[in-house]
Amino acid sequence: MQDFNALLDIHFGGYRDDVYHLELAVGPQHLHSAGSVHGGVFLSLLDTVMSRAVRAYRPEHSYTPTVQLSGNFFRPLSDGSIMAEGRVLNSSRKTVFAEGRLYDSQRRLLAQGSATFMVAAQATLA
Repeated sequence: MQDFNALLDIHFGGYRDDVYHLELAVGPQHLHSAGSVHGGVFLSLLDTVMSRAVRAYRPEHSYTPTVQLSGNFFRPLSDGSIMAEGRVLNSSRKTVFAEGRLYDSQRRLLAQGSATFMVAAQATLA
């Protein structure tokens, strides 16, 4: 069974200079019926890159669930690659606030988002 990130075919670039990087090669499975990348894919990439930035910034906390996610879409994309960058803007004992941006291969801004993550000691699943 594949996890969600594998289903989207996200390629993780890692954390360097306080920024987490990932990339997605756009395929037909990422498009909506009008032929552009679905907004849900944009939001998923933003959430994923910000979450990875939080985990790299706070490695002692392996479980930091998203408690708020916001995104703005600026430009559609139909093919090519999406580069994502995520960074932590503020961290406290209980929450972490992060920002993410998506770019096309020409470094044009596609979308921007922000999220708040809860700092949890460990996963507690019901």
